[in-house]
Amino acid sequence: MVCKKIFAHKNYLKEFNYLCEMKTIYLSWHYTTHGVAYLKHILSQFYLIEKLPENLYFDKLQQDKLNEVFSKSRESGFLFDQVIYLTTPQESFDKLSSRRTDYKHTILKDRLVIDNNLVQVFEQILNDDKICYNLEGEIAFVKENFPEKYEVFENLIWRNIQHYPIVEQIKWLKKYSNLSNLYCGKFKEVELSITDLRNEKEIAEKLRRWLHQRFKNESNFKLIVNVSLGSNETQVVWHILAESGQLPANTRFIKTYDNKRDGYGKRFKPFTIQEIPTNLVSSIGSGFRLYEKTQAPSRSLVNKTMEFYLKSGFSILLIGERGIGKSRIVSSAKKTINIKNEFIEANCASFDDDSKAEAELFGFEKGAFTGASTNKKGLLETANNGILFLDEVHHLSKFVQAKLMKAIQTDIDNKISIRKMGSNKETKVECRLIFATNKTVKELQKLLLPDFYDRIVQHVVYIPPLRETVEDRIEDWKNVWRELKFGSNVPMDNDLLNWLNTLPLYGNYRDLQKIAMYYRVFTQFDEETKKMLNETSAFKYAKNEFEKYHSSAVQLDKEQFNFNINQTTKEMIADYLHELQNWAVNKFASRKKAVEHFHSLGDTVTEKTLNDWKNRKSVKNKS
Repeated sequence: MVCKKIFAHKNYLKEFNYLCEMKTIYLSWHYTTHGVAYLKHILSQFYLIEKLPENLYFDKLQQDKLNEVFSKSRESGFLFDQVIYLTTPQESFDKLSSRRTDYKHTILKDRLVIDNNLVQVFEQILNDDKICYNLEGEIAFVKENFPEKYEVFENLIWRNIQHYPIVEQIKWLKKYSNLSNLYCGKFKEVELSITDLRNEKEIAEKLRRWLHQRFKNESNFKLIVNVSLGSNETQVVWHILAESGQLPANTRFIKTYDNKRDGYGKRFKPFTIQEIPTNLVSSIGSGFRLYEKTQAPSRSLVNKTMEFYLKSGFSILLIGERGIGKSRIVSSAKKTINIKNEFIEANCASFDDDSKAEAELFGFEKGAFTGASTNKKGLLETANNGILFLDEVHHLSKFVQAKLMKAIQTDIDNKISIRKMGSNKETKVECRLIFATNKTVKELQKLLLPDFYDRIVQHVVYIPPLRETVEDRIEDWKNVWRELKFGSNVPMDNDLLNWLNTLPLYGNYRDLQKIAMYYRVFTQFDEETKKMLNETSAFKYAKNEFEKYHSSAVQLDKEQFNFNINQTTKEMIADYLHELQNWAVNKFASRKKAVEHFHSLGDTVTEKTLNDWKNRKSVKNKS
């Protein structure tokens, strides 16, 4: 026991020493409108702290004050072990902005230049092309012609340094600025031969290659990357490299930005240093949000439960009517859990027989059956490290259920074992399984093997039909119109919206899509066609066409209530009353108004009655 404690203590000390010895490297692009003085002032702020905090955030930083930090003595402060400054040939930066040359006369209006009587000095320099932005030439000129003002001039060069070529800026930083007081030998400029700083692909290739070469033999370091400098495209590339795992392990991102409001009218505005996540792209999409703008509590519940269930790793069963968008839910799930690999979708109703179902799910070896001329991966193997979505799972035969049930039992590594048809070897696969059905739980229990039912019903998400989420009806209409790419001007006339709110939409999104298509096509008819149809508006045409082919009466003839021979009469009556309350609530816009309507006809229906009908409790206690 003592030996174990000593060993653990030694390991702890080893790890502690390792962390203490880690180098910290600052990495940033050159920024054409701010220049190297901005870099110096960012490093100055870090020197004002003793060590890197867990979350970096500094606000309302003043460049005038930070400019003096490296000139003043301090007992200690945080210094980076190396500062790497990424640049490209000057012409590449000049393509981004003309401010370096167009704004050069702003120095003549600088407050400190005016207060120190240096306007004449800078004016003569700017008007002499031989020395302007030639650092050594300017310094020699001032020493010769204005020797009494040289010291002040040298101290104020930083206020104009962003207008110099990069090579002259680096020269000033290393030779004339106070950075060299503490960063002598720690500053390194790296020029990448990028010709177009608007080309993300070129930037990514050159930057990735350099990063690999620079850090391939080094692991004991932390990297602080300022992603906000360079160009908009370099910022994008940093995030792409981070998300794809191509940056060193101990990388942290910061961004720096000016506060325009607090610095209104000033040449050098207060700025902020803020840490941001390296997984910014995926973190923005984290959290399941199928229904972005929803007022329906049942949809909010779908968002919340799916988010929790997706993190659990267990299989998920989606229960919802046809046309409710179960495939869209699974697509949203893929983004939520940041799965980079395959999203495989299959409809179990498409499997003609058991052999086809087995071949599709598990794959087969060459010669496994007549016509098996090559090896083929099954859906489970293809979805390795991804998602396998099996819709209409109730169509699987008992034989296939039994084989699938055995396969999807996971081991301690959360992997499943599959065996191709015609093979005696098992293959390990890790994939997320999501099932879907339009059957009720009671119906599923009768259609599925008990063990298979228990295996797939681990987490169940009920997807409410559109008639139960009337408060989102207009938002659903807008989304359907836009998803069909019919343009940004969504029809919103009152007659149309009022009518949409009364519809039960037994086909759910499919019904809305049909209405949108009818409406859209009418707007494209010529006048002669409209006269032949005897229709005066797109709304009336869409309404008539939909009611002609998709109304509740038409759907009733198509077994609207989904009765089946396994249901008792009580269960059928409960289903019917469930649909009746949906119709009443949608027709009269609320449960209260529906009750008032029935009372006006002499019925004794109450809000509790409608609620019982909704929950299929109306016949539960009746003999």
